[in-house]
Amino acid sequence: MFRLTTVFVIAASMMFVSRVASRGRSFPIEITGTIISFNRPNQMFTIQVDEPARVLTIAVGRDCKFKRHGAPAGEEILTSGARARVRYFATIFTGNIAVEIESSPVPEVKTGVLEKVDRASRKLTIRLMDHSGLVMRWAVNAHFVRRGRKSSSANLRENAPVRVSYYSPAFGAKYAVRIELGQEFYAPSNCRTSNSAAMKILLPQTPAR
Repeated sequence: MFRLTTVFVIAASMMFVSRVASRGRSFPIEITGTIISFNRPNQMFTIQVDEPARVLTIAVGRDCKFKRHGAPAGEEILTSGARARVRYFATIFTGNIAVEIESSPVPEVKTGVLEKVDRASRKLTIRLMDHSGLVMRWAVNAHFVRRGRKSSSANLRENAPVRVSYYSPAFGAKYAVRIELGQEFYAPSNCRTSNSAAMKILLPQTPAR
C-alpha cells in the first residue's frame, strides 16, 4: 500500500512539473541588447543585455528566424557591436535557444514631463501629453542627452520636459535606453505640475514676416 502511494505521488509530481514546464515554454523570453561575439561553428552568440544588465550566451535554434527592418535576414546580423532583440526559450536541459533575432530594433518614443525621479531604483514617472502616466526604469547603459550634449542621470529634474526612447518587451517591464532633457520638443500646456515654466511650448520660434 505504501509503495503504491509513493508511486502515485511521484507520478502526480511528474505530471505537475511537466505542465508547469510546458506553460513556461509557451512564450519565449524577450531581451534587447548588444551582440558581443558570435561563434559560427558552434552557432552560439554572446549578448550584453540592457535590462536587467547581464551577459547571456544563447544558441541559435534550428528554425530561428532572422529579421532586419521587418524583412527576412540571415545570421550575418550577428556581428560584434550590433543591436538586437532576441526571443528565446530557456530550460535546464537545453540552455538558451533563440527562436527569433531582430537586428537594430527601433525603440518607442514618448514626450512628457518628469513627475518623479527615483535614482536608487533608476525609476522614472512621466506625465504624457495625453495626461496618461508612464513608469519605467532606465537601463544601466542608458544614454542621457541635455541640449544636444552627453549628460547623466544627475541632471534629471522633476517637472522638467523629457523625451524617452524605450523598449517594452513582451511580458516584461519597460525600460529607457535614451533620455533627452532640454531639447526642442514640447510638453502639454495643461499637464498637472507645479512648474509652469516646464509647460511652455519648446518649439523653435517662427520668424516674424
